[in-house]
Amino acid sequence: MVLAVVLALIGAFVIYRGVREMMHLRRLRSEGRQTYGRVTGHHRRTSGSRSVVVSWTDDYGATHELTSNLSSSKPTMEIGETVTVRYLAGDTASAWIDERRENVRSLLLTLILGLGFTAAGATLAVKSVTGS
Repeated sequence: MVLAVVLALIGAFVIYRGVREMMHLRRLRSEGRQTYGRVTGHHRRTSGSRSVVVSWTDDYGATHELTSNLSSSKPTMEIGETVTVRYLAGDTASAWIDERRENVRSLLLTLILGLGFTAAGATLAVKSVTGS
């Protein structure tokens, strides 16, 4: 039963994070600044997967670098490609790559993982209660 609760809590947390990310992106789209950045490279993670690295310039002319939170064996964007970057004025740490292929992948991955953990926890809970 403890494992069921832990799995359900992990699922709820993952779904919460996904909803929070989407709310942040929604806020950036309504209140944030839009600029364009260029993919300057791919950051190799310890797992061997690669994340997109984007260089972009804010309203004051300062250049910033942003690494995508998603990674894969084959990055979704090629070096030199132009991408949309959104950020809140005065808060460059809020920057987000606003490309559909990035956002859809992130949302689907979060949804599948969150629902999967929650379903596994619910299934274990039902089995432990019914004794099956």
